[in-house]
Amino acid sequence: MAYDFRTLNYLGSKLRLLDFIEENVRRVTPEGAGVCDLFAGSGCVSYKLSRLFPVVACDIQSYSKIICDALLHDNKIDQTIIAPLIESTESDEACRLINCFEPLIMSEEEAIENKDLQTLTDILEHGSVEVYNLERGDSPLAKTLSLVSKNLAANGFANEKSLISRYYGGVFFSYRQAAHIDILLGIINKQENSKYKEVLLAALLSTASDMVDTVGKHFAQPIKARDSKGKIKTTVYNKAVQDKTVNAIDLYQEWLRKYIALSKGGFLNTTMQCDYMQCLNSLPDSVRTIYADPPYTRDHYSRFYHVLETMVLRDSPEISTVNIHGVTQISNGLYRKDRHQSPFCIRSQAPDAFRNMFSIISKSNRSLLLSYSPYDETKKTHPRVVTMQQLISLAKEYFNHVDMISAGHFTHNKLNSTEHFLESSDEAEMLIVCTNN
Repeated sequence: MAYDFRTLNYLGSKLRLLDFIEENVRRVTPEGAGVCDLFAGSGCVSYKLSRLFPVVACDIQSYSKIICDALLHDNKIDQTIIAPLIESTESDEACRLINCFEPLIMSEEEAIENKDLQTLTDILEHGSVEVYNLERGDSPLAKTLSLVSKNLAANGFANEKSLISRYYGGVFFSYRQAAHIDILLGIINKQENSKYKEVLLAALLSTASDMVDTVGKHFAQPIKARDSKGKIKTTVYNKAVQDKTVNAIDLYQEWLRKYIALSKGGFLNTTMQCDYMQCLNSLPDSVRTIYADPPYTRDHYSRFYHVLETMVLRDSPEISTVNIHGVTQISNGLYRKDRHQSPFCIRSQAPDAFRNMFSIISKSNRSLLLSYSPYDETKKTHPRVVTMQQLISLAKEYFNHVDMISAGHFTHNKLNSTEHFLESSDEAEMLIVCTNN
């Protein structure tokens, strides 16, 4: 079994490097020893390594832990749970939530059917019910947003039951899709078996990642509806047809079947949600190898996955604000105010973060495999906050042997549109292998 499984559309995904990573982990890991995936992200490396090793998967984000739980634990559930779960999406409560959003659902679906770019643009730019409640703007959608907000309050849905619909409906998903996500979240959170919940929720995170209506399938920004001259782009309609017409319930069933069918390696694996230093300080002695793929540029913010984090936490987060020309307004991406930013992304903090990581791994006499994607200065990619040369120099202060191994020609997942989004580097992915033996 290959154990190659994509869970999310993930920035810098290592999916196509899994065999390369596994081969090099095997070279430095003693027989019977465990491996730690220190920045587990979408879980694909952890799942791949779990074929051969007991794995500790760590990430500071809640959505990552849920996905790794589903990938690494043998939850012993089967396809028979799917039919009754899907039937629950047509309960009286579910229908009432859909009815609350009906004015917005109809407006959006009619706009798609009629190729009404103006209405679709209004929805992208002003369609969040939560933002309307905070700002009471005067957009063309204001009356409809006000009506839906009143519907939610009157029916007892002005809470976590409408969280994704209120915040992100119309902006990242169609209103119907967002309501279906909320309905499924409600069903999942009523499950008594926590191991079932991991798989059910992971499948919903994958569903959201697949159908989100953005360029690049991330949550960093909604679609930019207008060009520099204010003209509405045809992308607005094309992407709406491609993404917002996807049936969320059907797609969820597909993902749930995939998760249930996953093979498991038979090892006792562990998942942790914490800071990288907390993880390194609490690893059992049986873990002898660390695989680390920290973020290296300012692109690698949690803002790319903040909606997934909110789906897991279900906590009605405060939305961050920005100051533009002296005016404070809600961020276009509707980011969580408390979203995490790694010190590895911050130029002033990154060198010390690497020193701390190198020091504790070396002192415990463990091996480190550090992924690094070189920066091509001829392209528009954001530069790495630390260079390859700096990393190697730092690593040599702590390890007796520091070797570089190339994966060959490889191109990372891009966050590009045809206009101005950053290109990826065509340079080979590198593994910096650090050992004391």
